[in-house]
This record gives sequence, structure tokens and C-alpha cells, in this order.
Amino acid sequence: MKLTEMEKIPNFTNHRYVIRMMDPADWLRHYNEGGEVVNDFILPRGPRQQDEFSDTVYHAGTEVGYHWHEKGFETFEIAKGSVDCVVNGVHFVAKAGDLIHLPPFTAHGFVFLEEDTIWRELFQEIDMSGGILEKNMVNDYYEPCKEDADFMKMYRTGKLVARQKPAAWNDAPVDHSQVFQCRTPDFAWVRHEGPGYALQLKICKFETAGCKEIWHADLKKGLKAAFDYPHKGYDLYYVQHGKLKLTVCHTHAEAKPQTFIVEDETIIDIPPYHTYTVEVLEDTALYNYGGYHDLQACLEDLRAVKENDPAQVENKEDLLRFLRKYQVYATDLVWQPE
Repeated sequence: MKLTEMEKIPNFTNHRYVIRMMDPADWLRHYNEGGEVVNDFILPRGPRQQDEFSDTVYHAGTEVGYHWHEKGFETFEIAKGSVDCVVNGVHFVAKAGDLIHLPPFTAHGFVFLEEDTIWRELFQEIDMSGGILEKNMVNDYYEPCKEDADFMKMYRTGKLVARQKPAAWNDAPVDHSQVFQCRTPDFAWVRHEGPGYALQLKICKFETAGCKEIWHADLKKGLKAAFDYPHKGYDLYYVQHGKLKLTVCHTHAEAKPQTFIVEDETIIDIPPYHTYTVEVLEDTALYNYGGYHDLQACLEDLRAVKENDPAQVENKEDLLRFLRKYQVYATDLVWQPE
């Protein structure tokens, strides 16, 4: 195709603003791994390989051997089912609704206890999908190379480090709510409530070497949030259940607004320099996985300013300027209950 013909093609990026996690049409990649199926939604992006997002759906009895990673942060949500876990030598059973957060050098192994267990995965600084591609390439085409010590030394560089099967698996499991790496639905480092919403801080930035913080939000019907200030970085949300109306003010393909209805088990992925609004049509529970903001510090400092020097933020433009110091770009938040 000649350049003059290429110039006639309208701009496009194929970016999906809404990703339905259980719909194969929205998957980027799909792997049948035997004991489990892997569905990739978002590949790593940026210099710190942020936001890699996937599901692994397991057959009952599938095991992941005890190991640790020398780099990378893993955050898992048990969206369905239950999982027998040993993390840093502690045996517990994680249940639906739990988060498990694993920094580098945190040893972990799992046995998936129920058929169709959904293990929802967020990775930072690790490129898990790239590792699966490499593994499958070697397994499919270069099996004899596994007998070559030099090849295997090169192949395993930077990959996971296997550990001995832990004796703790013979111990009675402890209460999962007592395990630091397991965040039950009731867990929160910080809670914050306002008209039409309640927030729980699940993962702090100190737990991700500054990559991101993760919040859980319960949103009431009638809440409307506007993000009308264009900004760097992705905004990434995962809707567990509920119903939202998302209006993206422009996209790469369209100058006019586009509206999406977002329901259960759906990702909202907003690229940099996009403005948008979210309207809550039914009570909704979601995770804010974007994390480029410093929302924890923002809320703490905002409370201090309101108590000690409220004149700083009495004017709306002054308030918005204050929020932007923390990379918080919400411009309006209104709740109109019926």
C-alpha cells in the first residue's frame, strides 16, 4: 500500500475503553494451559510495566508450586472460588472477595480448591504475559533445549525462583484475616466516606515501591463524577458489580462524546489526556486500580487544611488546584439520591 493510500485511512488505535472480562471478544490473548486458562486484558505499559491485567481460571486441584520472584508486584483477587495458600510459611485459605498482595521475595504457593476458580491478576514490573509467551514458545518448539545447561541458565535469568514444598502445608490453616498479605473485604488501611460513596484503601504505595495504590469503592445510585481536566497517566477501574454510564468526551477515533454502559466484571481503561464522566445507575462496587494519584496523601492533607487553614480551599478553583498537586483530577462529584 502506498503512502498516499495510507493517508486516506481515518485515525484509529483499537483501544478498548470498556473491557468485558468474561467476553472472549474483549480478550487480547487467550492460553489453554491445561490446568488453567489465562485470558489477558491489558499488557504491561510504561517504563515500570504497570497495569498488566488478566484472569486465570483454574480447574479444582491445580497447584502452583512454592516460589518467589526477584522482581515485580502481584495483586490477586479471588473473584470466585477458594484457594489453599502458603505465603511466607503461613498456611491459610483465601476466599472469594479477598485480595492477596505479593511484593518481590514474598514466597507463595497455591492449590485451587474449586472448579472454575477465578484468580484475577494485576501485575507491576514483571511482564507475566511475556513470560507465558516465552514458556509456551520453548515448550512447543524447543523442548530438546531444556537439556542444554547453558540454554536453561539463559532462559531462567530473571524468572521465578522455586522453593522447597513448605512444611506449613501440613499445619492447620490460620484465619485468612490474620495474614498480612491477604486483604479480606473488611480490611482497609484508611477509610473515607462522603455523600454517595465509601472508600477503602487496600494497597498503599509503600507496598508497590510507589507504582500505585489500590482503593475499593462502594458507590450509591445517583452519584456522578466528572474528570474534566486532561492529565497524564491511565485511569483504570475494575467494576465488580453494579451499573454505570461512562461518557468519554472524545476518543482517538471520535471528536464527539461516546457513551458506554458498564456492568458486572468489566474494566474501564481511560488513556492519558482523556476527559470523562461516570454516572452510577445502580449501587456499584469497584476497584480503582489506576493508582497514579496520591489519593491517600491528598485526603489526609485536605482534612488538615480544612481544619487548620480552610481559606486555602474555600474557592472551587483553589480546591481543584490543591487536588491536582496529588494527581487527583476529579473536577466534580455530586450525589442526587432518588
